[in-house]
Amino acid sequence: MFENIDIYPYRRTGKEQNKKRAERPAKNPNKRPHFFKAGTGEGFTPVALAIGAAGILLGRAVLLGDLIPFAASFVAASIRVFGRNGILSVPAVLLGLATISQGPALAGTGLTVLGTWLLTSVVPGEVKRPWLVLPALVFAVTVIVRTTLLAFFAASTYLYFAVLFEAIFAALLTGVMNYALAALKKKAGSGRPLTGEEIFCAALLFGGLVSGTGDLKLGLVSVKGVLSGLTILLAGMAGGAGAGAAAGAVVGIIPGLAYVVAPAVVGAYSFAGLLAGLGKSFGKAGVAIGFVLGNIILSVYLTDYTSLVTVLAESGIAALLFLLFPATAIEKLQTTLGISEQSRPHQQEGSQLKEMFKERIKNWSRVFYELSRSFEQVSSTVGHTPQEQSLQKLLRLTGEKVCSDCTFHRTCWERDFYKTYQGLVDLIAHIEIYGKISPDNFSAELKKRCSRTKELAITLNCLYESYNLNRYWSQRLLESRDIVSEQLKGIAGVMASLPGELELDLDAGEIAPRMRRRLKEAGIQPERLSVVTRESGASEVVLAHAPCGGMMKCANVIGPLLSSLLEQPVNKATPACLAQEGDTVCTLRFYPDLRCRLALGVARSGKNGSLISGDSYAFFNLKGGRLALVLSDGMGVGPRAALESGITISLLGNLLESGFGQDLAIKTVNSILALRSPGESFATVDLAVVNIYTGQADFVKIGAVPTFVLRGREVGMIKASSLPVGIVEDIEVASMSKKLQPGDVLVMVTDGVLDAYQGQEEREDWLAGVLEDVAHMAPQQMAELILKLAHTSAGGTARAPDDMTVLVARLETAPKRN
Repeated sequence: MFENIDIYPYRRTGKEQNKKRAERPAKNPNKRPHFFKAGTGEGFTPVALAIGAAGILLGRAVLLGDLIPFAASFVAASIRVFGRNGILSVPAVLLGLATISQGPALAGTGLTVLGTWLLTSVVPGEVKRPWLVLPALVFAVTVIVRTTLLAFFAASTYLYFAVLFEAIFAALLTGVMNYALAALKKKAGSGRPLTGEEIFCAALLFGGLVSGTGDLKLGLVSVKGVLSGLTILLAGMAGGAGAGAAAGAVVGIIPGLAYVVAPAVVGAYSFAGLLAGLGKSFGKAGVAIGFVLGNIILSVYLTDYTSLVTVLAESGIAALLFLLFPATAIEKLQTTLGISEQSRPHQQEGSQLKEMFKERIKNWSRVFYELSRSFEQVSSTVGHTPQEQSLQKLLRLTGEKVCSDCTFHRTCWERDFYKTYQGLVDLIAHIEIYGKISPDNFSAELKKRCSRTKELAITLNCLYESYNLNRYWSQRLLESRDIVSEQLKGIAGVMASLPGELELDLDAGEIAPRMRRRLKEAGIQPERLSVVTRESGASEVVLAHAPCGGMMKCANVIGPLLSSLLEQPVNKATPACLAQEGDTVCTLRFYPDLRCRLALGVARSGKNGSLISGDSYAFFNLKGGRLALVLSDGMGVGPRAALESGITISLLGNLLESGFGQDLAIKTVNSILALRSPGESFATVDLAVVNIYTGQADFVKIGAVPTFVLRGREVGMIKASSLPVGIVEDIEVASMSKKLQPGDVLVMVTDGVLDAYQGQEEREDWLAGVLEDVAHMAPQQMAELILKLAHTSAGGTARAPDDMTVLVARLETAPKRN
């Protein structure tokens, strides 16, 4: 069976065969020439489709009745700007030419287009002065190809001059289209508005497109008339009366470029555009009504009945298309043209005013900084007066009041001065210990020499009391100077950053009116709206409006709307509703490109089940993607404690939102509470500021119990020992930091939760053990369970020993928003 197998004398080994295959280029059965690649599914990009549609229209565009300069110029500019995508312009232009010409005319223009394509394709991309090379190339190709063909048909001199003029127009239009297409390509990538030159070139390109519709009609309605009307409506909506009238004049001239100029048409379109722009303040409906009325008013006098019906039909269809035009597209058009919704005739004066205002703020910042330095210098020079000097002054006053007219004055205060001085110092030491002295407390030697011991004792008691009072208030004054110095320094820092914030806010000022209008259309009445655009282009939005009652309009309506307007995803730092019961204003801050967010949960109860809790909490959205979580426990329970903790949180939140640092904000709150009612009220402060972008969390604890950090099933504690705010005038603020990861949980509680535990182990260990078992729960469920366990440990809600509050925050990955 195997005997007849033939063995060839030579055979490639596997290694050699594989090597040859590797050297031979692989064949791609689907490979097509580059010319057809743009027409396949691989090349059917929106840009290629737009180039194809424009090529058909520009291939049909006729200038002055006989000239067709748009075709070759568009092919050259498309290939130069868009490369491979621009190749689709060649068959598109040829298709457009075939619809308006035939015979030798079609052959001449078609060969000109093909020659332009071939020569433009070999022009190197880094050629110098492309604005001169491309027009010269198109001029040369047009002249050579067209005159060569004319030579075969014994053409007249008029046709040679027509070719010359067509070549000149084609060269000029090549430069215009190259500039316009390059500008539109850059605009799509950067979002910047077009300059005046770019707008002019784009307008000529658009005029060619409208002219390319030619005599296309649907019954009595011409495509050119509908497009012209839609152009006027969009210009009136975007730029007002001036832009509408200008667009009407340009659109009215376009038919004349092709065949014959009709001044009446130019006037009718300009008047219609003027009325359309005047109706801008009434929205789309006002613009459409103004345009239709303008056409009707002049058409009655300028046309017959049949033409009037045509004008009305074209105007009605254009108005209908305009009403269906998306508002976002109109806003993009305004941005492209650099038109603000607010007219800015005094933009230069406004810029100068802005610079003057920024300089004034900087000067105020320097003033506050110098005031801060002056207070520091006064404190350093006056604040360290030695106590001995004050004591010497007290003793001198004593001698003047009691001993000045005594016969033993020279003996006691000159000859035996040191003995007298030491005796009085001993008496003052006795006052410091026992509060007062009497003649019985005098030494034997002083009693023997002094005949006025009773008067001396009374004077020392009175002067020492005044001395103590003066020393107390001097110390308070020095402490106040230090506090004021720090506060002035903080204000100087905040004001120094204001010019930068003002610049960022003003740069984003054009989009704020659009946001306000769109929010009102969505049923949101913004009381305050601010947009801050950073140098990176990302924008933060701060919005204050009436609370929605927990309907989550912030997530369901406002967030998607702002993301659409900004063309970038923006989100809140937390999916929870931060508005509390009784709030009249809900303040939201939306951040760009958030990868994480904080899910929150809160549960609290009053002592013995009371409805009024002395604990207060709040969340504050700070700039830069930071969220502040604040928990405060007022002294005692009931309304008085609630008032103290509420004031503490309100003051602290306002300072943080104003730009004060955490340490300075807490010191300022402490000084305010201490000066308001010293020694009578106090409140704890448990503050955590989480940067949602980086996960960095900063903790400040003033008289507060530990904060628990849960990572997986591992529990860590953040502790600090300091007195609550409002007790002493000067407190030390110690900050701690920790890097959080997605999935980490923060648990902040007041002392009432820990005091409720009645077991044998330490109360912090008890709560840490609970957290290990509930790590999988949602933040709100976790907060409610911890509070319930605390009540159970205390013997029920009615036996809760203190107010209780549990605040839980989990850092989680934010869902993507398109």
